[in-house]
Amino acid sequence: MIEQAMRAEWKNGKQAVILIGHGSRAAGADDDMERVAESLRSTRGGIVELCRMSGKVTPFTEAFEKCIGQDAKEIIVIPYFLHFGVHLRQDIPEMLREAVGKHPEVRLVLGRHLGYDDTLVTLVERRIAESEALCDVRDLPQSPIDRRPGPEKTGLHLDTKGE
Repeated sequence: MIEQAMRAEWKNGKQAVILIGHGSRAAGADDDMERVAESLRSTRGGIVELCRMSGKVTPFTEAFEKCIGQDAKEIIVIPYFLHFGVHLRQDIPEMLREAVGKHPEVRLVLGRHLGYDDTLVTLVERRIAESEALCDVRDLPQSPIDRRPGPEKTGLHLDTKGE
């Protein structure tokens, strides 16, 4: 019953999702979370916003107000975190309570963080397999390395000795 109501809210554009991540001052550090949000927009449609706990971009209150400005009546916040640390135990719930206090007409839900999932184990197994072809850490350049997906963007150095 509740699930049907949530689907109805999503279909009529009244439900929004906010992905909240840690954030970083490093340029491009949040690109993967941006890609996840874009995929959600493509597959689910509707309102999907991003915010960060730190860094130089969108704070939670701004993302929350954007959702309200688009007439969202229900906002689901998904913490883009693996570990259940201080941000999830204390900081994020406090931010959400403060924000929703100004908008009692909005249902604000704190979803579960990414945490453990069998699909994460599969992803780690894939990363292990990908890493077998990489160079030894002593051969890495001194400059920062971009380890995002895609061979044209990774900055990964394949060990081609003997080939």
